[in-house]
Amino acid sequence: MSLGVGKDCFRDFFEENKSIMRLNYYPPCQKPDLTLGTGPHCDPTSLTILHQDQVGGLQVFVDNEWHSIRPNFNAFVVNIGDTFMVCYVMFSFFSSLLKVFIGLF
Repeated sequence: MSLGVGKDCFRDFFEENKSIMRLNYYPPCQKPDLTLGTGPHCDPTSLTILHQDQVGGLQVFVDNEWHSIRPNFNAFVVNIGDTFMVCYVMFSFFSSLLKVFIGLF
């Protein structure tokens, strides 16, 4: 795994817990000039798996500055959320601070 832990490391956390899966679809914005996107936030879930479209706009706060994540249709963006961070602080996994702007690219 890219996190540097064994494949069974998180099994206990997810195996006996109730899980929630939420799917969101954001259609193209009809009036992007009137839309602000989202302000800085951390996702409250364990993991967020994002498949970006060509519009882009996702930014992640790393090393005290905002970095734009260029859309890649052949990849997923995986964010560690607050729930996961609280349970695995000993592994130094922290939830990602992110924000979204409309039509950044």
